[in-house]
Amino acid sequence: MSSPLEKVMIFIDGGYLRKLFLDLIGDDNIDFFKLRNYMLDLYQRTPINPFDANLIRVYYYDGISDEEPDRSKHKKYFDYLKGRYFFLTTRLGEAVRLPDGSFRQKGVDILMAVDALSMAYRNYYDTGIFLLADRDFIPLIEAVKNAGKKTYSFNYVKNVSLELTQTFDFRYGFRKNEMEQWHIKR
Repeated sequence: MSSPLEKVMIFIDGGYLRKLFLDLIGDDNIDFFKLRNYMLDLYQRTPINPFDANLIRVYYYDGISDEEPDRSKHKKYFDYLKGRYFFLTTRLGEAVRLPDGSFRQKGVDILMAVDALSMAYRNYYDTGIFLLADRDFIPLIEAVKNAGKKTYSFNYVKNVSLELTQTFDFRYGFRKNEMEQWHIKR
């Protein structure tokens, strides 16, 4: 007999995930099919979880530069995501170039917060799986839980705020060898 279904949404901080891949793997060629399946499998194998996942949607949040040639490069990457991963909804804020040449996201966290909260209160999902590491998200996770939803943290084991992870109902810290399973080798 199969387990009852529970509506699940996944919320990914793309800037965080891409930076992890660049720092640890060397590029940001991420196979979102494998990543999605890995996250759902972990969700379904959680001992305290009696449900199977009915995945509603995966939301991917990131920033896009207003300046060329970075804008074209970013747009090409996000267009690729939209074309390849039918289940992935891409939501973009801004990417602002810093003096050291790196980028900082602007408006991305608030996009995720508005989506996760509005959909929680509309009862679009029962469980939210969040791939993020910034402690600024603590009020969001608390608000989602206050809306009666379960929350799962999915992040790199060495690069996350302890206070943030303790806010979630369930937490999973992945390692580099797991990330290598979601990498597209070119």
